[in-house]
Amino acid sequence: MTSTYSEDIGTLPEDAERATKGERTRKRLLEIAIARFGDRGYRATSVSEIARAAGLTQAAAYAYFNSKEALFDAAVDADADAAITEAVAQGAGIPPNELVPMLLIFFIGNLETHPLVKRVLGGHEPDALKRLINLPALAHLTDTIAARVREGQSTGQVRSDLDAEAFSNGAETIILSLMLSIVQVGSSTEARRQMGVLSIFDAVLRPPQNGSSPLRGATAEQASQP
Repeated sequence: MTSTYSEDIGTLPEDAERATKGERTRKRLLEIAIARFGDRGYRATSVSEIARAAGLTQAAAYAYFNSKEALFDAAVDADADAAITEAVAQGAGIPPNELVPMLLIFFIGNLETHPLVKRVLGGHEPDALKRLINLPALAHLTDTIAARVREGQSTGQVRSDLDAEAFSNGAETIILSLMLSIVQVGSSTEARRQMGVLSIFDAVLRPPQNGSSPLRGATAEQASQP
């Protein structure tokens, strides 16, 4: 599978034609940065080579991103947002109680087309990992999960006492942790593990059958009490 990003300027999407020149230039820089950083890494890639590939001077590139670190962070965020958008689209018709594990499966399946995300998750950019753990793109993921949970609550598919925001934050943490583990250690194809993850989320989200309901939105302080 090849990367979603190409350095051939003819591959820009049609909506880029409606963008301003500055927006198109910024997008072009990010596409090249994703491809170069994803292939060679942060240290081995220079802003000047990215700028040249985009037909710009290095000074012009710094007008869009004021440092190499800022360009790298923006490139990771753009690649992550594209990966999330792709997975969310694939999961559009999936029941809410199955969404999170299926998103994980989609992320893993699409990872080869998102080289920079794969590189970071693989631990090849340790200096940047702590900085990038709270990417703006992750808000897209948590917002989507929370919206699907609320949708499921409105149709009776998801328990009504569940705090959608708290659940989405927890689900994001689990997805990130599993992605880091799978990319660095290797994925398991054992059916029992796949079904185990699915069962956990199904148990958390499914409305109780006996009328019982746990406390809504317990705080961290309450959760820590014996």
